[in-house]
Amino acid sequence: MKHKTIIFSGIILILIGIGLWNYGFFNRFNYLSAKSDIANNSPYKVLVGESMISPMEMNKISQKYGFKNVGFGCIVSGIEENGIEMYNAEIDKYLTNKNGTDWKAKYRKEIDSLTELKQSEWKENFE
Repeated sequence: MKHKTIIFSGIILILIGIGLWNYGFFNRFNYLSAKSDIANNSPYKVLVGESMISPMEMNKISQKYGFKNVGFGCIVSGIEENGIEMYNAEIDKYLTNKNGTDWKAKYRKEIDSLTELKQSEWKENFE
């Protein structure tokens, strides 16, 4: 009887571990790290892929909304992506409570203005 219980418990622990791994819990950005960053008053929005402006430039705008941007890179595994999505979702909930429901639209508008400014500077330098 004890042998079956030990095997069953081992299988359950392995399945739980696989589930946690699949949802990004062993990566830097996940649901639990979002809760921790919020508690420490240091939330980030994780950016995946390329952008016309750097996360550091975006931070000039995002700081007034209470977060910083961090670039993750272009190559992201499915597991990392799951963790990042859960992380960003929790940070979005926190920021909506802090800044109101329309904060994303205001933020996006300011980022778009900065992007347009960078594009016009880029065109001037290469024309």
